Amino acid sequence: MKKLLAIVLTLMLAVTMFAGCGTEEANNTANEKDTLVCGVTIFENMNEQEADGTWTGFETEFAQEVGKIIGMDVDFQVIDWSQKYNELNSGAIDCVWNGFTANSSDEVNGAKVKRSDLVDFSYGYMLNQQCVVTKAENAAKITSEADLKGKTACVEGGSAGASYASTVTDADKIYSTTAQINAFSEVKSGAVDFAVVDIILAKNICGNGDYKDLAIVEAIELDSEIYAIGFKKGSDLTSKVNEAIKTLYENGKLMEIAEKYGFENSIQVTENID
Repeated sequence: MKKLLAIVLTLMLAVTMFAGCGTEEANNTANEKDTLVCGVTIFENMNEQEADGTWTGFETEFAQEVGKIIGMDVDFQVIDWSQKYNELNSGAIDCVWNGFTANSSDEVNGAKVKRSDLVDFSYGYMLNQQCVVTKAENAAKITSEADLKGKTACVEGGSAGASYASTVTDADKIYSTTAQINAFSEVKSGAVDFAVVDIILAKNICGNGDYKDLAIVEAIELDSEIYAIGFKKGSDLTSKVNEAIKTLYENGKLMEIAEKYGFENSIQVTENID
């Protein structure tokens, strides 16, 4: 009887160990992501979605080429830009890849914090700067930042433009939108006096189509910025994507995509983004 009990216990232990190994293998498989989820907003010629759901634009194709190199499919998820850090830290997205200015700061709990302290950035890959957009009839009347004082502004919440606007006009005069593309409509309608947006976007929009009556204020030239991809602190994806960026830059594919969308003069790959 004792011998029979020993055999039964041995069999039970073996089954438990086997099940445990299977569970561990399943967990390991589950933890190996095969899709890179990029948090984006709609950004003309950068991240746009066609009626059939197809994504196009420089950032879109750039991400897809990186995905091929690192062996991951790429999905795009539209986010509220002001919630980008929450989306990233919660795991809802794997990265912020949407004209993300690296050498800038955001307000966290009432204090300015460098973005590089909040996320791990990839190598920088594109130059940009903020600009002031207003109605064309008013653009020449703005000759300095002093002319913006007391005027109403529209910015994308949590953007570099929002940070700049807070230095030139009153806080209660600044209105936020979930995507900077919406700021142009606010200026056009007269709801606000000006918008602060990425110049790469503004050059594509101002003076064209529905926005032919908008213009960039040439008298105000802001500091250069650089776009990079933001990952959760400690993510092993950062180094993998960096290697892919170097490859695409060296083999000319990055410039090829940039030329397709008219950004060839803005490409600059750099490891130092501070």
